[in-house]
Amino acid sequence: MYPSLAQIITLTAWVNAALHAPTAVNPGEVYPENPAFRSCEVVRFVNLNHAGAVGKETLYAADPIAWLARLREEGVTALRLVYDPAPTAAAGSPPVGFGDDGSCWLIEAVKLAASDYWEARWELGDRFRADGRRWQVTSGRIVANAPAGYATSSATVAEVTQQIIAHLPKMIDFALDHYADQFARSFAIALHFLTTPASPPDEDDRLPPASGQLLAAVRAAWVCGGMGSWTDMSFAGEVQAEYDALTDELYSLLQTAIVAAVNR
Repeated sequence: MYPSLAQIITLTAWVNAALHAPTAVNPGEVYPENPAFRSCEVVRFVNLNHAGAVGKETLYAADPIAWLARLREEGVTALRLVYDPAPTAAAGSPPVGFGDDGSCWLIEAVKLAASDYWEARWELGDRFRADGRRWQVTSGRIVANAPAGYATSSATVAEVTQQIIAHLPKMIDFALDHYADQFARSFAIALHFLTTPASPPDEDDRLPPASGQLLAAVRAAWVCGGMGSWTDMSFAGEVQAEYDALTDELYSLLQTAIVAAVNR
């Protein structure tokens, strides 16, 4: 899974746990030592005054712990992950501060009568740092006090779980038929998480068991990436068409599963 996506999953789940049960969550156990943050030198939060332009950012919170405190002060009751495969102004999307015209992941901060939307930007800092904290992450509040529920998904954890269970055997068969055994193993592990009562690996996401199982399966089945990944393969003719259809469906299901698991 992309580090940027893993981080907003952890951040959203952790803040929700802290908002709902403040005494049960120790922020220091999450930031900066959670694996989602260990590659980061800085994780800060800013207000964007004009579409993320240079010089138009004002500091909102210096780190995730300070961000949690500010969210509480502003009456935020919950965070939700938002995935938009193709944001458009016509669809009522908030202005994207850091991204381009492609898909985007946002964090929605839900308040009593409106929502704020946050988007993260990753920049490489000192690549030679001995402690490995090479990334500088800036999350911008790209819009404040907007209508709640932008790009919401109605899929439940149970629904998307069954959809993935139905789809993964097709991925396994295709992988085995085309000598991609390493990917077949990944898909089989994901299927195991969804069909076995045993607890999934502990990623400290503070989610209910069914949501944790689903998210563990997503991590196992996440074969998207660069060179050498599932999405780096190519075929010919009808096989390519089958591969494209199966891969597109898997990718869509994984995005839906993340939203369902974290927002539950």
